[in-house]
Amino acid sequence: MESSQHSVLRYIPNCLSILRILLIPVIIWLAQDNWAVPALLAFSLGALTDLLDGQLARRYRWHSQMGALLDPVADKLFVLCLLPLMWNFGPVVAVFAVLVIIRYGIQLTVFPVLMGWLRRPFKVAPRFLPKLATAVAFIVLGLGFLQNVLVEVSDDYYFSGSPLHTTIGAISLLGCLLEIYVLLTFLPRYWQIIRGKHDTFE
Repeated sequence: MESSQHSVLRYIPNCLSILRILLIPVIIWLAQDNWAVPALLAFSLGALTDLLDGQLARRYRWHSQMGALLDPVADKLFVLCLLPLMWNFGPVVAVFAVLVIIRYGIQLTVFPVLMGWLRRPFKVAPRFLPKLATAVAFIVLGLGFLQNVLVEVSDDYYFSGSPLHTTIGAISLLGCLLEIYVLLTFLPRYWQIIRGKHDTFE
C-alpha cells in the first residue's frame, strides 16, 4: 500500500492553498457586482481552505518545503487583496487596514529578496501571536462580508452604529495592537536573516 508520504494525497494541502489564491478574483468580482451572499460564501470557502490545509498537513504529516512557503503566501495574498475591498465598502477600520497592508506587503518581499536576490535559506515557524493576528484579519474580513449581506438583504439596515459594526471596530482595535507587535518583532528578525545571523521567521 502506498505510504502517505508518497501518495498523491499529500499534495492536497498545497492544492487548497492554491485554491485560496484562485478564489481572490472571484470574490472581488462577486463583491463588486453586488453579489453579497455568493461573495460571503466564496470568502468562507477560502477561509475554510486555510483551516484545512494546515490541519491535513499536521494530521497526516503531509509536510513539504513548498507547502511551508505556499500557505503563508496564500494567506497574505488573500487578506492583502480583500482587505482594501472591504475598506472601500466601509466596514473595515482604516488604521487596521493600513497596518495590515504595510505588514503583509513587507512580509511578501521576503520571497524575492531572500530567495531570488540574496539566496538566503530560511524557515517559517510562526508563533501564537502572529497566527492570532492573521486569524483576526480573517475574522474582520468575514464580518465585513457578512455586513455587506445584511445591507443587501435589508433596506432598514445601516451598518454605522450597529452591533456588528461595533464588533468589527473592537476586533479591529485588537488587530491593530497585534499588527504593531508583529511588525516590531518581524522587522529585526528580517534584518538578522538578511545578514545571515538567523534563519527562522517566528
